[in-house]
Amino acid sequence: MTYAIVINLDYDSHTDKTCHDVWGHIQNALLNAGFHCDGRTFSIPLDEQAAIALARDTISALEDSLSYKRQHLYGYMKNCYGYSMEGVTNLLVPPTTNIVVE
Repeated sequence: MTYAIVINLDYDSHTDKTCHDVWGHIQNALLNAGFHCDGRTFSIPLDEQAAIALARDTISALEDSLSYKRQHLYGYMKNCYGYSMEGVTNLLVPPTTNIVVE
């Protein structure tokens, strides 16, 4: 099973530069933890509980090492949520009913 974590930063409340810097730290930490990054989505072949625990532990460790401008990293996030990739449908690919194998 693959689980995805989506992180959107709060560009309305923080400068572009600040969000860009914060994003770089978050992205590097999650990539080093084994996540794959596609835009704002980080995916990993783990079950829900393991993926969530790893993401939370990674962000907590990052927050402890940065103390970014004396604010919590979560304060820079507009939203952060996870979902199982099992039910995801790629709308850029034709429906499987249209695929003919010869």
